[in-house]
Amino acid sequence: MKKIIEGLAYVLGNDVDTDQIIPAEHLVYSLSDPEEKKNYGKFALTGVPGEQAGLPDGNVSFTEGDNFESKYSIIIGGKNFGCGSSREHAPACMEIAGVQAVIAQSYARIFYRNSVDGGFFIPFECETRW
Repeated sequence: MKKIIEGLAYVLGNDVDTDQIIPAEHLVYSLSDPEEKKNYGKFALTGVPGEQAGLPDGNVSFTEGDNFESKYSIIIGGKNFGCGSSREHAPACMEIAGVQAVIAQSYARIFYRNSVDGGFFIPFECETRW
């Protein structure tokens, strides 16, 4: 069965690590509590430096205001996406925010496995950078 994923894409650079995907200070919320779980979506990608996301003012706006869902359903990354610690909160927070797919040149193995094993979203690889 073929599934087409459509939506806005959020473009990032190389070496986006799990601390940038979900900063450590936001790992205090319960994934089993429906209200607390929303905070993972709200704070998804808040650790990414503005220049990494191509934003000169340094502000990364993956979600807006108090929203936990993003208008972006696709993430485009470069090499070594999801490097860093092995926290499964990184792909979880992206799914909570509404990400359906990540397309990157390469992934850190643990991030790739956490994404697939947890059933969070589809991590696609591509040889060339958009």
